[in-house]
Amino acid sequence: MPLKAFTLIEILVIIGILTLLTSFLLLYGRAGENQILLLREKAKVINNVLRAKAMALNLALESEPACGFGVHFEENRYFIFRDSALDPRDCFIDPGHRRYSGEASGELLTDEIFSLDANLRFSRLAVADVFFRPPQPEAFLDGEQTLPEAEIILATQDNRSSVRIVINNAGQISSE
Repeated sequence: MPLKAFTLIEILVIIGILTLLTSFLLLYGRAGENQILLLREKAKVINNVLRAKAMALNLALESEPACGFGVHFEENRYFIFRDSALDPRDCFIDPGHRRYSGEASGELLTDEIFSLDANLRFSRLAVADVFFRPPQPEAFLDGEQTLPEAEIILATQDNRSSVRIVINNAGQISSE
């Protein structure tokens, strides 16, 4: 009675095919992981810009006077800031009240600092500050309303994948 079994050659061929398929899976899995990371970070950036806009809308409920809220972008981090003013009328006169003034200004909300993942970076920042002044809220890109829109490109460190976020001077956000 003959034995039914695999020969050594057949087993080696199967192991080779499985190794090849596994290497393809790992290679494409890494690219997919970076894409998911990019999309997640893009959603966080958009969410935090919309959060600053909502905070500006709710400014009437605040007890401390402020000109509005904004998001300041740096190389690998961004944060929400509160532009304070002793006299609320200054918000409409002084254009310096529509930009982040630095850490010594006390405008930084300490619990609203966000760092990008180590595998990601801002490859293009056409704007450093996006600011919202109530009551509409009005949107200012780098302290001005003359810029029609600002582009932020978030990319992987190796520049293989990127996503684009566009904020216009009406405060609308689109992404690709």
